[in-house]
Amino acid sequence: MVSVAIVTTADAATRLDELLWVVLWQPLSLPRDIRHTFSLQGKEFELLAQENGQAVGGLVAVWTGGTEIELRHLAVVSHAQGRGIGRNLVTELYRIAKIKNCRRIHTIARNTSGEFFRRLGFQTAPGQVPEYPIFIEHGITFELMERFMEQDTPANCTTVARAAGD
Repeated sequence: MVSVAIVTTADAATRLDELLWVVLWQPLSLPRDIRHTFSLQGKEFELLAQENGQAVGGLVAVWTGGTEIELRHLAVVSHAQGRGIGRNLVTELYRIAKIKNCRRIHTIARNTSGEFFRRLGFQTAPGQVPEYPIFIEHGITFELMERFMEQDTPANCTTVARAAGD
C-alpha cells in the first residue's frame, strides 16, 4: 500500500531530495545539489509517497501567489511507475490547494510528462517556455501547462505544475 504525506521531518526531506536527484537529475549527470538551482520565491511544500517504508515518489510545489501554486518537481522511481503514484501525489496537491483556496496550478512539464498532466486535466498555458541547455542536450524540451480548479468547488484553485527536473 502506498501512502502520501506532507514532508514534515528532516529524514523525509532527505529521502525526497535523494529520490528527486536519482530519478530526475542523476541520469543527466547533473550535480547532486542541482535542485536548489531551480528554487523559486514562495512557500515551498513537499509530498512523499512511500511503500513498505521506501520512498517511491515525490512532489515539490511552491505557493507563487495568493491563489496560485507551481508544481516544481514530480518524480516516481522507475520500478513503481504506471501504478498511480504520480496521480496520487497530484491528487493530494489538489486536495491541499482546495483547502487553501487555490485557483490555479501551473507547471513546466518535460516533453516526457505532458501527456500525464493532460490526463489529469492540465492544458497548455500561454507564455514563453524556458530553455535549459543541459536539458536540450539530452533531448528534453518543456511545455507550460496549467489547471484551473472548477468554479463550483468551495475553493477555486488553479495549479501550476513544474514537472520533474525543471
